Amino acid sequence: MTDPAVALAIPPLDPQARITASQSSALTLPDRGQYAWLQEQVGGLPEPAYYHPDAVLHVHGNGQAERLPLNPVAWTLASAWRGAQLPYPLFGTVLITGDEDQDGNFIPLSAPLADQTQNAIAAATAWWRDNYFHLPVWPFSLDSPAFAPAITTTRLAV
Repeated sequence: MTDPAVALAIPPLDPQARITASQSSALTLPDRGQYAWLQEQVGGLPEPAYYHPDAVLHVHGNGQAERLPLNPVAWTLASAWRGAQLPYPLFGTVLITGDEDQDGNFIPLSAPLADQTQNAIAAATAWWRDNYFHLPVWPFSLDSPAFAPAITTTRLAV
């Protein structure tokens, strides 16, 4: 079981454009200075993205322009949560926290949601490793039905 005071980080493709060995890592979400911490984790300006009612994906706001590596695992998780394939790729490290509280601070993921999310990340990572041949096509043909099994596999893992 995951520590309840957690945020999860999903690494992008490695420099050789391969799925990274680590699927996700658990990080302790600070109570204060969250913006600077999020900026450090994603490597630039963090933008919140909402695909799940109780979780927030924090993505690099300028990842494509800065030519950050693609993150097909985070794209698959976001697509599974959204219920449809995202029409755009995600770049760089993606961080997942709980929703915002009334003061505008992000809360840690609940232990059950963190565990479910890690299972979904593991399923997405396994799918991309097993179907590596789709990576050259992936960011250019995001609406391809070839990626539907990745999203289905990820959704079933939750």
